[in-house]
Amino acid sequence: MTTLTENQYPHIHTVADYAQYEKAVAKFFADNKISGAYGRIDCDAEPYFSWRACDCCNRRLGGNREVYSFPTIDDRIQAEICCDCVYYLEYGQLDDMTMLGIES
Repeated sequence: MTTLTENQYPHIHTVADYAQYEKAVAKFFADNKISGAYGRIDCDAEPYFSWRACDCCNRRLGGNREVYSFPTIDDRIQAEICCDCVYYLEYGQLDDMTMLGIES
């Protein structure tokens, strides 16, 4: 079995994949000293397609990115995050179809 490093896990198929995803999101929050669990979408910015890694989970899946504003201890930061992270931040888990497809 190949061990995936950060940036290499593209899809979430197993409990281990999901744990790695959650770890990456938690690292983003810790590294940026984000003080609140929720950010907000920048209403002036339109979602756009990108292959660039998501600022939050660091995955390189192609898809929409949205500009999110997060409160930090000192101020606020903006991050360009994928739709999975938008959903995860809003609902505390990934979408139902992804969650149902996770194998143990």
